[in-house]
Amino acid sequence: MQAQFKHSVSVMGLPLAPVTLGEAVDRIDAMVQSGETHQVATANLDFWLNSTRDQHLHRVLAGCDMVVADGMPLVWASRILGDALPERVTGVDLVPEVIAMSARKGYRVFLLGGREGVAERAAAMFAAQYPGVNICGIYAPPTATLEEMDNAEIVERVKAAKPDLLLVSFGNPKQEKWIWMNKKRLGVPVSIGIGGSLDMLLGDLKRAPRWMQKTGLEWAMRLAQEPKRLGPRYARDFMGLMTRLPLALLGRLTQGRATEAGTGVLEESETALHLHIQGDFDETLAETVDAVVDRALVEGRTVCLHMNGVQRLTAAGAGLMLDSRRRLYPAGLAVDMAGTPLRLRMLMFQWGLSPLFGEYVSVNRRRMSDRTQPVWGTIK
Repeated sequence: MQAQFKHSVSVMGLPLAPVTLGEAVDRIDAMVQSGETHQVATANLDFWLNSTRDQHLHRVLAGCDMVVADGMPLVWASRILGDALPERVTGVDLVPEVIAMSARKGYRVFLLGGREGVAERAAAMFAAQYPGVNICGIYAPPTATLEEMDNAEIVERVKAAKPDLLLVSFGNPKQEKWIWMNKKRLGVPVSIGIGGSLDMLLGDLKRAPRWMQKTGLEWAMRLAQEPKRLGPRYARDFMGLMTRLPLALLGRLTQGRATEAGTGVLEESETALHLHIQGDFDETLAETVDAVVDRALVEGRTVCLHMNGVQRLTAAGAGLMLDSRRRLYPAGLAVDMAGTPLRLRMLMFQWGLSPLFGEYVSVNRRRMSDRTQPVWGTIK
């Protein structure tokens, strides 16, 4: 059974997990034990901007089982949008904690990708620092595009090693798309895209002092070390944030303040469960929405969220929608919307959510409207 966790917060279209570093490691531990395959991403501002231009990447990130905020701008944006993430969780911090956890639990770890020799050096470093760690495989495939990679060979190498954790260093968006394309064939409980984390852990790139990390100035240290590579990227990311964040904030402010606690009333049709929401759509509706999604999975029905009664949609409420979509998608099901007023459609656009949610189209409208005794029930 797939591990279930508290819900994401939507930050400009990304479903970011509201976790500390320790909580992120605990979630990964639970994923390993769950018996399912999971994908974890460490998203920074560049991930977000890439996702706004690449719909495939956006859908991949929306389908990840956990996305952590590897970048202070995303944490700051979450505060501005009203549902603050507790802290930044970087890949460089997450990797050693995951390795330490794997050593304690006896999990097998495979290091995939990176520059030539990096994985071997990292394996030696982990063996020295975390006695008992089991690095069961290392492979750095030849540099190639996603389309040109010999995926069959890579998958066979990983499957033969039977890891519990796969750490992939292909860089974004290649690593996220590669994991998404192959995770079912791999059968690995948890695959994590870690970018260049191993280079920094090995000291090939010097990390900023702790005070710079805490104040969100680590980018300056990175820029000083790789100005030609990172200068244009940081300028592009900054301009993207300055263009889109004001619109996202405007969308939040135009909704006003909290009004009344949200409630959900359920109606059934032959192919869908219809949840009519009144009041605020926020984290207080988590139990309601989860119950409907649980039932939809059992019965093989689409979930339709009727939004005409929604007074205010928060970032946490949008996170609920994203998590529901993630749970239903592998079963070939969807979360659709109906009766969405213009102000909420504008908000969905400003928050980068529009590409992920369609409008519900009933295949049986007449039959529903002709019912004299529809099945209603208040979900508590």
